[in-house]
Amino acid sequence: MKENILPQLSPYLFWDCHRDRVDPDADRKLILERVFSRGTENDERLVYGYYGKDEIKRTVVEIKYLDIKVLNYLSVMLDIPREKFKCYEKSLSPNPFGICW
Repeated sequence: MKENILPQLSPYLFWDCHRDRVDPDADRKLILERVFSRGTENDERLVYGYYGKDEIKRTVVEIKYLDIKVLNYLSVMLDIPREKFKCYEKSLSPNPFGICW
């Protein structure tokens, strides 16, 4: 069994969670979304070491929301077409939250 990765990640990533209840395997979408959206380079290195590139590729395409910059970054870094991400269609919406500017 692998050592729990959470204590090594930046604490601010999980400020709204009980860190002892976050399971690195069951909650990998949550962890990867937060690390790639708000984490440091060290956080990224840690998740690559823990999950491996193939598991990260399988998981990030299933995340329902990613900022467009994060989506583009992951698409390039992992060599995955943007269209393969679940969040891609939502990110194309011109006004996803009905906000008037």
